[in-house]
Amino acid sequence: MKLNTRMSLGAVVLAVTALGAMWVPAVEGQQDPRARLFVERGCSECHAVAGLGLKAKADVAPDLTYAYGDVLYRYGLTLERFLDEPVGAMRLVFGGGHVRLSRVDSDSVVHILRGLYRQGLAKRELPGCKEAL
Repeated sequence: MKLNTRMSLGAVVLAVTALGAMWVPAVEGQQDPRARLFVERGCSECHAVAGLGLKAKADVAPDLTYAYGDVLYRYGLTLERFLDEPVGAMRLVFGGGHVRLSRVDSDSVVHILRGLYRQGLAKRELPGCKEAL
């Protein structure tokens, strides 16, 4: 009976350890686990995502925290369309092969950045903005 209890306890410890490696709570000074996508795809070479606690290696491009709304303001394109048909410097980045996003990656980026944008609007409580989303 003691052997089964030890094995069960060991399995629980292993499972908790594995889950802990996959999920890290977002607290000030720590990266949100969603930041991993931006690091692995090379976005953080130039872009910060402050909303996820992610700093850029080189501060040469806009912070992506509010990109969901910013792209529409700057380029008149939704973020989804911008990722499919980039303009400006991003056309060179995507077209030159520096960054390649699969359809799943693009959908994930849009989902994450839409969430950050909505969180920011909710914190600011801007009248009329919540209805637009």
